Amino acid sequence: MTLEDASQVYCISQEIRCIKKELWDLEAGRKYYKPNVLSDMPKGKGAYSNMTDDFLERQGELEDMLRYSLQKLQEERKRFEEFLASVDDAEIRLILRLRCVNNMCWEDIGASLGMDRRTASRKFYNFFKVARNAHSICGNI
Repeated sequence: MTLEDASQVYCISQEIRCIKKELWDLEAGRKYYKPNVLSDMPKGKGAYSNMTDDFLERQGELEDMLRYSLQKLQEERKRFEEFLASVDDAEIRLILRLRCVNNMCWEDIGASLGMDRRTASRKFYNFFKVARNAHSICGNI
């Protein structure tokens, strides 16, 4: 598994968080009333827009995006869990889990492991660097 593959779980989780926030903002900004405009003038062709229909359409789009992202997250998480089972070093496995699955920032990872944030990130990136180099060497044999 490459760094990009491992980062997919993290990125999809961030995407889900953004979609949920957008849904919440949409609901919070929803106006449950429509001001009455008293006029004998016709609305005009194509100028009428139903706010409820627009809201429901956007809400449906966001919910579809959320369902798709959740399904994709489950697939990627399953692949990542299989990959984690193959990692021998417990500390690296914990760093990978905290970063990719639990979506923790480097400061929190470092604090929970009793190390500096830079140390945790270096171990994370060095693991993939060594794995990539080992793969390229074995691939040339």
